[in-house]
Amino acid sequence: MFRKNAVLAVAGISILGVLAAPATAAPAKVAYDSGTDAVATIAQAYLKSHPDLSPAKARAAAQAQSAGEDLKAEVSRQWKSFGGGWFDPYTATYHLAVTLASTGKSLAAIGASKGVKVDTPLVARSFDQLNAEAEALRTGTSALAKAAAGNIGVDVQNNQVVAAVPAAARRAELSQAGVAVTNNQNPAVEADACTDRANCDDFLAAGLIMRNGTGQHWCSIGYTARNSANQRITLTAGHCSTGIGENWSNGTAVIRGVGSVSGRIDSGVSDVTRIVSTNAFYGNVNSGRIYIGAGSNTSPVKGKSFFLVNDVACLSASYTNPARAGNPCATVTSTSDAGTRGMVRISGYDACGGDSGGGWYWLAASGNRYATALHSRSNTGCNVANGTSWASPLTAFYSDLTYEIS
Repeated sequence: MFRKNAVLAVAGISILGVLAAPATAAPAKVAYDSGTDAVATIAQAYLKSHPDLSPAKARAAAQAQSAGEDLKAEVSRQWKSFGGGWFDPYTATYHLAVTLASTGKSLAAIGASKGVKVDTPLVARSFDQLNAEAEALRTGTSALAKAAAGNIGVDVQNNQVVAAVPAAARRAELSQAGVAVTNNQNPAVEADACTDRANCDDFLAAGLIMRNGTGQHWCSIGYTARNSANQRITLTAGHCSTGIGENWSNGTAVIRGVGSVSGRIDSGVSDVTRIVSTNAFYGNVNSGRIYIGAGSNTSPVKGKSFFLVNDVACLSASYTNPARAGNPCATVTSTSDAGTRGMVRISGYDACGGDSGGGWYWLAASGNRYATALHSRSNTGCNVANGTSWASPLTAFYSDLTYEIS
């Protein structure tokens, strides 16, 4: 039996970082989480995003992530001294930056106990400091802030804030201490709401369809949570909603009301709508579950967590081809992409119209699945070869929520 309203097993904190993925050979097929062999799914995702890896190396990298859950739990316990991190699939090594040597020793000890390589570089600024500086610039009024137009991220490998500015707007006076200025080279990006059902692909429940009161937008359910009043909150993307009080429903053959919007953010890293579930029909339904593939197959949410660069991320959303064996998976190549509002960038899968608000989750080598982000946008089109998606990390908004697990 699943447990409702349980306290999360892993503290939810997002990590900012950037690591480019090579693309030197023909890409492998898209990886899918079918709910069975997590290591095989992770290895396949690496072959897609890092095509110069051999199958043996990709599987070794996936197996090395057996320490990931313990490492992330320790990071959460010592979060204030954590500076961000990434996993290197080529050397099967975790790189976890810290501001205190004692934190590094704790993390290295966990790696040693699991037989996994863990590097703990000492850095000057913690994640909290980097993130605060990025947000201040994202919402600031300086010449650099205006030129970047909110496209600010963080590069944890170099322990610095990054501002992405169009090449035509680059000029010397935009320089700012502690900030790297780069060209904004992200391709055309579109929010993945669906405005016309005929323009979206057929699907079965996988993240479940959501529709606003006017029927103008179809999006997807991300995760459910409880607020301080123990009301169930259903999350979808912020750009899908028109505002507070808007009524939402779900379903295809049978349409049922869910509730009304109590909060909406579509700014910077955050792209979220929170809906208070008031329909008694949903009072005792399964919660804290992830739909996998076609049909009614679900898997439990084990907790709320965070992404490292090169984690494998999978998407449960309303677009599900019935012929698929599971949810599409790809690789996190930035946990704060300066080119797209500081959102998490996931390379190797281009999501589709109607996927906005769907739940991105971290697939651990153990097969456990952790809620991490809501889908926001992707390359123009649907299932574009070698496409890219962007997501809003759960830890960027609404800290009052307790996510439901099972």
